[in-house]
Amino acid sequence: MSEPAPLSARLSTCSFRGDVEACRALCESVDRFVPEAIEHWLIVPKKDMPLFAPLAGGRRRVVAEDAFLPRGFFKAPMPPQRYRRILRLPRRNVYLTPFSPPVRGWIAQQMMKIAATAAATTDIVVHVDSDNAFIRPLTLGHLARDGRVRLYRDPEPAASEGHRLWHAAAGRLLGLPPSDFYDAEYIDALVVWRRSALVAMTRRIEATMGVSWQVALSRTPHFAEYVLYGVHADKVTGFDAAGVYPEPRSLCHSRWTGDFAGPADEAAFVRGVRPAHVSCLIQSTIDLSLDRRLDIYRRVEAEAARQDRAGLA
Repeated sequence: MSEPAPLSARLSTCSFRGDVEACRALCESVDRFVPEAIEHWLIVPKKDMPLFAPLAGGRRRVVAEDAFLPRGFFKAPMPPQRYRRILRLPRRNVYLTPFSPPVRGWIAQQMMKIAATAAATTDIVVHVDSDNAFIRPLTLGHLARDGRVRLYRDPEPAASEGHRLWHAAAGRLLGLPPSDFYDAEYIDALVVWRRSALVAMTRRIEATMGVSWQVALSRTPHFAEYVLYGVHADKVTGFDAAGVYPEPRSLCHSRWTGDFAGPADEAAFVRGVRPAHVSCLIQSTIDLSLDRRLDIYRRVEAEAARQDRAGLA
């Protein structure tokens, strides 16, 4: 029996002008640690494209987010970012549509990720945000094995009301018996999707809700795209039929919340990197200057290199 053809992959990053410098650092790490054959798409607001244009070239494309939003989405007029902070307005945009209540920018971004994956020409799409950086070489072996694609699946429930809302929403959208926890968490900082499994998920939403998946999600104020995808592959399709395999270990060393208390806290975070980690995320909402953020990334990368030289596994 012949070996299955290797799967193709693409990186996808949704960003905007407020994260352009962090995104520049991400791109530099991609160019050092990710094989050239893996494309990298930056999806940004149309007005921000000139800011991101210098990052394009080679494997990298800069694409306007409008290409992945449904027709009928219109941005509500909003002041510049510096005034939004003063007025305590949302950091991201708000969209008006003729078929739903106003859609928050965070919801719209999740819809963009789904649409961009459905439109991809690769088998795999890896979602990596601007506040992430690669610290080790990424290979296709990290993303797939024996023709099946990795699915991050942590059986431990998160102690968060938000996660319970997202699970409940996934159940409604996918036509499952009601629950606020479907046996696992699927949210991670470096998320790997199989395009065919994602398309099957959108079709299930449409069959359940009786409208396009875009309209259904526009009308859902609280959901998480990674939970939707994970629950669908796990509880609707099944791993084998979805062409995925569950993996409880994260590919990313992450700091999701909490400002760094000082040098000792930073040093502890650096020491916390593990051999399985190929990237490092420091959430953009953490109060940290760009220089300090980049310094921590460099130190984590150096610690990862030390571990690799020592042959740690």
